[in-house]
Amino acid sequence: MGLEKLNEYTTFKTEDDLRQTAHSYLENPQLNTSARLVLEYITACSIRYRGACTIYRETIATKINMTVTTVARALRTLRDLEMIAIIPAYRRNINGGRGASIYQVLPSGTQDDIQDDTQAPAPETPINPDIPTDSVQQKPSVSLFSNFFSTSSIKQLSRLTDSLIHEIYIDLNNKGNLNKALFLRVVEEVRAKENQIRIANPAAYLRAAICNAQKAMQEKYRNNKNSKSFKQTVPPKEVLNSPNQVIARQEVLPDWFDKKIPEKTLSQKEKAILDKKVEECRRKLGLVKTSF
Repeated sequence: MGLEKLNEYTTFKTEDDLRQTAHSYLENPQLNTSARLVLEYITACSIRYRGACTIYRETIATKINMTVTTVARALRTLRDLEMIAIIPAYRRNINGGRGASIYQVLPSGTQDDIQDDTQAPAPETPINPDIPTDSVQQKPSVSLFSNFFSTSSIKQLSRLTDSLIHEIYIDLNNKGNLNKALFLRVVEEVRAKENQIRIANPAAYLRAAICNAQKAMQEKYRNNKNSKSFKQTVPPKEVLNSPNQVIARQEVLPDWFDKKIPEKTLSQKEKAILDKKVEECRRKLGLVKTSF
């Protein structure tokens, strides 16, 4: 089946109608994160044919980094909520083979009899939805996923709710002392980041950002502390500028030391021995000035 066949399955008159409808669907609280991602990808692929596209479930899973089972569950949710219609296709060249299904983004309020692609019988005239490789190469605009998110008017819903922020704050505060000002600053940075890029797991992203901010603050505190202690131990400039001068501690005797001992109480021999021992003690303590 050529891609021009999708013109028969268009559901919107203009591209703006498609975007506005998808935006209203994304605000539905019944959708989880997986369903929103699948809906956004299908909408992006349906831009050219205004609500219709043909794609494999495996391709959707690869593009948005999910398992095929999760994608199938999200498609069932979107189909049950009548946000999309799924038209299964079969390949004639493969016995019992399933081709790429056709997905339609339905206008709001549409009450169509939607066919289940998991239990649908094979049609009498099977449709061959194979997309030629040359056709895809010649028409690179078929996949508008990257351009869709850069130019789309669909607002990205913030999943970083107040209740989630409060829960993370209580959890981290119970594990240790948490700086509230630092926490609020990181929350504002994450919210600003969420407006620029898509964050798959906001809770884990916020926790990691707070941990990194705490580590950076502790490292900065240690560096400041080490720099202050280094300044306290640096000798004066006068000492550093004199290469032959050695720093010597001044000898200070305690107050109880009696300096008025009569010299006659010791003999010359005992005095010599005592002076020798005092000199050795001074050398060990570094009280003797050494000249170079």
